[in-house]
Amino acid sequence: MARRKQEPPELSLGLWSRPWPVQEAPLQVELGDLSLTVQHLHHEWQLNYHWTRRENNGGFSCEPLQGSPRPEDKVDRIAMEKMSAAVRLLPRLADRPVVVRPYSALTLPAHNRVTLFVSTPLWLALEFAPGVQRELPAQQLSDTWMGALTGHGELCYGSHTHARLDRELLLKRPFRAITPITIHNKSQGDATLERLSIPAPFLSLYGQEEQLVTEPLTIAMDREKAEGVVHIGSLEGVPRIAGARRRADRGILVSAWENLFA
Repeated sequence: MARRKQEPPELSLGLWSRPWPVQEAPLQVELGDLSLTVQHLHHEWQLNYHWTRRENNGGFSCEPLQGSPRPEDKVDRIAMEKMSAAVRLLPRLADRPVVVRPYSALTLPAHNRVTLFVSTPLWLALEFAPGVQRELPAQQLSDTWMGALTGHGELCYGSHTHARLDRELLLKRPFRAITPITIHNKSQGDATLERLSIPAPFLSLYGQEEQLVTEPLTIAMDREKAEGVVHIGSLEGVPRIAGARRRADRGILVSAWENLFA
């Protein structure tokens, strides 16, 4: 019998995009593996942060700090002539494609179509003033290369995913966004999926049932033509929380086979 999904942690999409006062006391933010303290000093914002590997136990919380930041934390300082008394927290997707590796390979027979549900980590953007932001990932990801070693390719982030076929098995996690991906194998033979590149910079974030989601993707994979065509769909009647970093021409991306699949 298949195991059903675990009970999700308490979530609140309302924590995003609202102003958080930090003048009276520092703000403590926890998102996934990231622990961050935001301080309002004289003409200066100071960020103290570190990452702790929490797997699926990470959450999303914001509250006044009790005590002082850890002295061993990394520190960023942002100097400003004019400062507000609050900071806004905004979710973002990665600034590069994210290569997800299922925990076990998936074989898709020729001329078959299937929909996977894949999650990718968020970035936390802190907005101190219009045009003044600082971003930190909710989880630290490794760099990976997608494409031919001696030809065209691109630097990506690497992440693991369960690549669920049953949406009911998905965990609702506030530090990751879910992307439905319909893959159509137009090749004459089977396709084994070990890695898949998600075009994160071209996707927006939406709030759906207390979970951040992106537009659905449809990928037509054709080994004979050595290419994959990615179509970015749309979501109707769902509030958009954050826009895409880049715009795709007519919502369609075409990439060499080795830049999408492995």
